[in-house]
Amino acid sequence: MIQNSLVVTFSVYLSIILSHSFITANIWAFTSDRNQELPLLLAKSEDIVIYKKDIIVSPGELKSESKKDAKELKVIEKPAVKNLDTPRLDTVDKYLKEGKKYEARNLLSDFFINKKIPEKQKEIRELLDKLNEELIFSPLSSPDATIYTVQPGDAFSRIARQFNTNYELITRINGKSNTKLNVGEKLKVLTGKTKILISKRGFTLTLLLNGYYVKQYPVCIGKDDKTPVGTFEVKNKMKEPTWYAPSGGVFPYGHKENILGTRWIGFKDKPALSGFGIHGTTQPESIGTASSNGCIRMVNSDVEELYDFVTLDTEIIIQG
Repeated sequence: MIQNSLVVTFSVYLSIILSHSFITANIWAFTSDRNQELPLLLAKSEDIVIYKKDIIVSPGELKSESKKDAKELKVIEKPAVKNLDTPRLDTVDKYLKEGKKYEARNLLSDFFINKKIPEKQKEIRELLDKLNEELIFSPLSSPDATIYTVQPGDAFSRIARQFNTNYELITRINGKSNTKLNVGEKLKVLTGKTKILISKRGFTLTLLLNGYYVKQYPVCIGKDDKTPVGTFEVKNKMKEPTWYAPSGGVFPYGHKENILGTRWIGFKDKPALSGFGIHGTTQPESIGTASSNGCIRMVNSDVEELYDFVTLDTEIIIQG
């Protein structure tokens, strides 16, 4: 009778424990490989632990078992995944400290063009411009160029044809205010192929030489998405161009209706795409907006500099 009463009493007590909301219970898992069942409920308000088989043990015994089990557990750490494409700005710093400006410029060019460090685009562009002041826009020698010694009978136009460049660019980077040459004079002549990348979304035009950054300029693009995307070739180049308006009017350079500015770089026509190009503007306030009839507008001083780099084999890529 006493045994039966104890069983009944314990059962009632257990029912009360499980039915009241003030008891907090934690569910534990089973470990079948050791044929041992871990606790299902822990009644925090009472100094007992209830197992599935209703075996009551003290918290001290539970802690002792937990520590024993913990020693047998082997922590498996997840291996860190390294991003092999993470740009290494410290490499750029190393190049600069070693005086390797060309190598630093090329690495930064890759970071900038491919937007590998988006949050540092502005700082990278500023450093690129600083490096190119010497590598590109000065008479100092660099791997981007050759140093040409003027020969008897030479002229800027002849030298330019020899290196597939423009005489205006030779005079620009060598700081020549006139076309007079002296036999034996040293001239820096940029070599290689130029390319232009235009971002409609970013309102920018980026000039490349041999695939590396030279300079980036702000531009105006066509309203109502009139500027086409794709790859274009240079058709012609003109200084102080005449504007043939879509409405049919013809306005010479200097006319108040001529909006082309000081330079025109025309694209070769494509099916359903004709009359597009890059030009200056008499409306500099439009730069950074979508307000042209489809052409790419630039500030006059910018398009004049770009004009000096562009040759008939310059590739122009317009992106959305």
